[in-house]
Amino acid sequence: MQRSVIVGLALAFVAAAVAAAALVSLTGSDEGARSDPAAFVSRIVALVVADDYGAAWGSLYPAHQLVAPRREYVDCELRSPVGASVRSIDVLRVADRSVRIPGEPERVDAKAVTLRVHIVNTALRTRDAFRHTFNAVPVGSHWAWILTPGRYELYRTDACGTV
Repeated sequence: MQRSVIVGLALAFVAAAVAAAALVSLTGSDEGARSDPAAFVSRIVALVVADDYGAAWGSLYPAHQLVAPRREYVDCELRSPVGASVRSIDVLRVADRSVRIPGEPERVDAKAVTLRVHIVNTALRTRDAFRHTFNAVPVGSHWAWILTPGRYELYRTDACGTV
């Protein structure tokens, strides 16, 4: 179970997760504001674990939204749902990092956010925990997440239907 959750999260946004979008305009909150990358990443992790890909898509890096339109992204990700809920998230560390955003030529400064995530799968009656580092990349005054290189390529080549 732990491996499938990590893979699910990684597929959703790990390799350089998190860059900039319209979370404020879409949700009416400032959870995407650059003031707290740990809160932003924690929110995105909770959405992905809960298979709420539509809400997560709203804060996807704008160029990645063009490569993975909302309907396509949600449909594709729901083919392999995580199927759990977050019991708790502990922020272990926030550090500066340089990352490469798939589809972009230059590296960008980011925040590496290391979390310990405790999840519950009510259907299987299991609890699990994992530790992972996610990346928050600034765009304008907000954070947004980004697709991993593999997921970016999957959407860029319209190959999701073949997965």
